[in-house]
Amino acid sequence: MIQHCVSKIVELIEDGEPDRRAILQLGYNLGRLSELTGLGREPFWDRWKEPVASWDVAELSRLALELRSDFSK
Repeated sequence: MIQHCVSKIVELIEDGEPDRRAILQLGYNLGRLSELTGLGREPFWDRWKEPVASWDVAELSRLALELRSDFSK
């Protein structure tokens, strides 16, 4: 399930300029990661909220790369 959430987040970022549904899906998957890992909001939403709000693709891609790295173990 964790890998599915990470994959979906990466997919949403790579799809380009998001619509409302994509942003909601991104938030849902970040929330699921928070729940599934027990690590809380900070690593999965607090760090992501500014880049999502401005749709900073460079920062979102960097954060997604970190997710892939953290959960590929």
